[in-house]
Amino acid sequence: MRWGAAVVALLGLTGLLLAASARDSVCPFVFTDVASAAGLRFVHERGATREHQLPETMGSGIAWLDYDNDGWMDLYVVQSGPFPPNGSPRARDRLFHNNGNGTFTDVTDKAGLRDAAYGMGAVAADYDNDGFTDLFVTNFGGNILYHNNGDGTFTDVTAKAGVAGAGWSTSAAFADFDGDGFLDLFVVRYLDYTVEKNYFCGDLVKGRREYCHPTLYPPISNLLYRNNRDGTFTDISESSGISRSLGKGLGVVVADFDDDGRPDIYVANDTTMNFLFHNLGGGKFEDVSLLSGAGVNSAGRAFGGMGVNAGDLDGDGRLDIVVANFEAEPNSFFRNLGSGVFEDVSSASGFGPPAFLFSGFGINLLDVGNAGRLDVFISNGHVLEVPRMQGVTYAERPFLMWNDGKGRFMERGCGEPFRRELVGRGSATADYDNDGAVDIAVSNSGGPLQLLRNEGKHGHWIGFVLVGKKSNRQGIGARLTLETEGGRQVREVRAGESYLSSSDPRVHFGLGNSTSVKSLEVRWPSGIVQKVTQVVADRYQRIEEPSSGR
Repeated sequence: MRWGAAVVALLGLTGLLLAASARDSVCPFVFTDVASAAGLRFVHERGATREHQLPETMGSGIAWLDYDNDGWMDLYVVQSGPFPPNGSPRARDRLFHNNGNGTFTDVTDKAGLRDAAYGMGAVAADYDNDGFTDLFVTNFGGNILYHNNGDGTFTDVTAKAGVAGAGWSTSAAFADFDGDGFLDLFVVRYLDYTVEKNYFCGDLVKGRREYCHPTLYPPISNLLYRNNRDGTFTDISESSGISRSLGKGLGVVVADFDDDGRPDIYVANDTTMNFLFHNLGGGKFEDVSLLSGAGVNSAGRAFGGMGVNAGDLDGDGRLDIVVANFEAEPNSFFRNLGSGVFEDVSSASGFGPPAFLFSGFGINLLDVGNAGRLDVFISNGHVLEVPRMQGVTYAERPFLMWNDGKGRFMERGCGEPFRRELVGRGSATADYDNDGAVDIAVSNSGGPLQLLRNEGKHGHWIGFVLVGKKSNRQGIGARLTLETEGGRQVREVRAGESYLSSSDPRVHFGLGNSTSVKSLEVRWPSGIVQKVTQVVADRYQRIEEPSSGR
């Protein structure tokens, strides 16, 4: 009987492998994990203990940035364990320099990066407009702001800047919320939780602990810091209205959802209603979560939101919202109907149902084949070491949701990484080898870092590096509208998205079979509207903000 079962299992596995191989053979685009060959040798330590502290289940994230301005995207990877944080060198984050030849070099020590806290996420942006990208790292406990010195090194300026925060921070995003030309900082916090507040959950008689459910802990407010333009920040969480909304935040994305020229904030909350903060101007925000239709699903339920992203998924020029949710819940797709109103089309679009047995965390939008439409990558992984039963597992394979260009999706991942089961967490996209095909980095809880190289025959493309003058230096918050023979595409420049992560700040458009562009318009955060001419396909180009515009 045992041999018979083994043979059946082997035949079943062989059938699955053959089916996967056949599927890959007809895929025009296949992703290959090249992390090891590229020199990205990193294994996340979650620091699991017998105490079953909740932070052990959640980390960590990554950030793409060109810290030395050589035109190649470097990678910062956040480490977590051991827990509680004790300053152990083995818990340090890592910075990998892109050598420009497909490989990376660990330059953490050389760069002076010494964060040994229990890490969660990271976001990269030039907060002081000096032309060099800085780093903000979120931790369980105090956060860290690293100033880029411009010589390949960083300095911890947290105390001077006043952004250490407190509690359990998760994701973060930079944006110019008040339009003064300097980037402000939004920090998401998860629960009102401390090491001492680790309640006993599990079998009390046997003394066997388990991880507690987040519903047992009170919600907490998020943090908003205004940039004082002198290297310091002021906490305006209360005066802005942000602190009045208590949630259990994990992911954040900043975008102008109602097309009024001001960046709004969307937060994915775990077991509580997601937040949409409408920017009223003047440093004030209004919580429109419920009224917008994007706070809960169509049945009025709050989900276990983890990662979040935004982009025009149906080609109508408006920015939609996608959220990666916990197991037994479909992922969410909120279609933007205009005027700040959203419709939950998770089921009708095909986006949500494939995720029912999976727990989504990282979520990224990318034009996989340069076809002129945005597909969606989702990293999956449970928070509990559940037994393999009824299709639910601890380690899970990721998703690639293919978009038909009209906001209808099919789950279809090609290549070995989409069959490999890991405990996926933060993910971020970047064209790390500058070949015009967008690649993906994934941090896995208790597992290896992945670099998924986008391979195969792709369409034409074009990419842009923005340089602000009146606006912030990187043009964070700028909106680009591209018209081609295939239609219109809209992108916004941002710093912070997905889950605990930050992607390549360069703006990438797929052009399909076309090598020509009808028009390109840039709406800068300053309000200047610029028409860009002499656009050349299949390369990255620099766009500088003019002194005035339409």
